[in-house]
Amino acid sequence: MKYALAAAAAVALAACGGQSDDAPSGGTAPAGAAIQTAEAPPASPEDRGRRLFNECAICHTAKQGDPHRVGPNLFGIVGQEAGKQDGFAYSQALADSGLVWTEENLDAYIENPQGFIRGNRMAYAGQRDAERRADLIAYLKTLK
Repeated sequence: MKYALAAAAAVALAACGGQSDDAPSGGTAPAGAAIQTAEAPPASPEDRGRRLFNECAICHTAKQGDPHRVGPNLFGIVGQEAGKQDGFAYSQALADSGLVWTEENLDAYIENPQGFIRGNRMAYAGQRDAERRADLIAYLKTLK
């Protein structure tokens, strides 16, 4: 009886592992076939920036009408005067900076917030990677 059960189980398992007609023999992938093990990186700078913004979203929102958090809502930030959004308590240094958030100013600020505007309260050390900053700014430009 044990042998009959074991034989039936072996036949059932063998049937589950059958090979399809289009699979190469030997169980290997055809030459040149890539095996996808990780998600492909986003194609555009805006998409990469959107993913990078997840780090910023700890303190900032990015949708029109969303409330401020620890940091201000960044919807429409590109082209805005720095430190002037209603309903957010900016540092005096940022409010008095006279800056407009151009791509160049955003790049310098994101790279080194304390070095660019001394006395601001943003508790972020900065992003040293220029490509990542460019991707993040590309995403911020879409927020309008």
